[in-house]
Amino acid sequence: NVVRTFASGKTEKLVFQSLSDLGLPSEKTDSIDQEAFTFDKFYKLYSVICPRTDIDELYNSITNREDSNPGADTSVDAGTKEDTISLKQFVTFMNEKQRDPRLNEILYPLYDDKRCMEIINAHETKDEVKKKECISKNGLLAYLMSDENAPVFLDRLDIYQDMDQPMCHYYINSSHNTYLSGRQFGGKSTAEMYRQTLLAGCRCVELDCWDGKGEDEEPIITHGKAMCTDILFKDAIIAIRDCAFVTSDYPIILSFENHCCKKQQYKLAKYCDELFGDLLLKEPLPDSPLIPGQPLPSPNQLKRKILIKNKRLKPDV
Repeated sequence: NVVRTFASGKTEKLVFQSLSDLGLPSEKTDSIDQEAFTFDKFYKLYSVICPRTDIDELYNSITNREDSNPGADTSVDAGTKEDTISLKQFVTFMNEKQRDPRLNEILYPLYDDKRCMEIINAHETKDEVKKKECISKNGLLAYLMSDENAPVFLDRLDIYQDMDQPMCHYYINSSHNTYLSGRQFGGKSTAEMYRQTLLAGCRCVELDCWDGKGEDEEPIITHGKAMCTDILFKDAIIAIRDCAFVTSDYPIILSFENHCCKKQQYKLAKYCDELFGDLLLKEPLPDSPLIPGQPLPSPNQLKRKILIKNKRLKPDV
């Protein structure tokens, strides 16, 4: 089980040898007592088999070491100066590499010994290393992985779902050729794909609308000229209605690629009107008239509304 967990892309021999080096049973038929397989030993095994070579390179650049050995044990010997980053080196690294030089130095002052010692005390686990005013490779890794080193100011995350901006201010989770369950050429179309896609959180789905050829001339959805099977437009609309707002109340956009004749376009409109009912947005909102200079409505204003995106008919039609 241990080999199967760790040997992805690695040789089994490396895993067995690493277990042996840790004083653990290392033959294929051996079993390891759970009490002997402590987290500390697991962590050392993990560090040897899956070394953070990127952190090793960074560590060596900070300490100006050239004798890089990415596969070596990353644990720290506090008595070996080479295995720690001095306070001076850490201050230089924080100011020259970590700090954004575009920041205002009054609001975001440069790092000094005091500030760096606060970081060391917060993330270095070995007391003997802290006393020497140093940080180990593991301490550096702990700092780099912490919220303190987040790439985004954490206070900005509080407004990551501000849904009161105009619709055009957002990236929209969108689907292309939604009806296809397989290949783009010669694939199978099914209304079930609309259910699955909407339940997965998608907010924009595509309907490629074509004229139906049967006696009833029911409009169909298919990938035109690509030998895909087709489904009835009506069936897709029913699937969309049933699943539109199960996962989210935010608006749904139906992107019509409309190839239908005028007669069958009337059927498209009739089905949308009858099956969607009040869910369908038919007129501009009173607070957001569609005039130049007026912002589009926000997702919050359009909650539980279905919008249709469709090219206008040609002027001569």
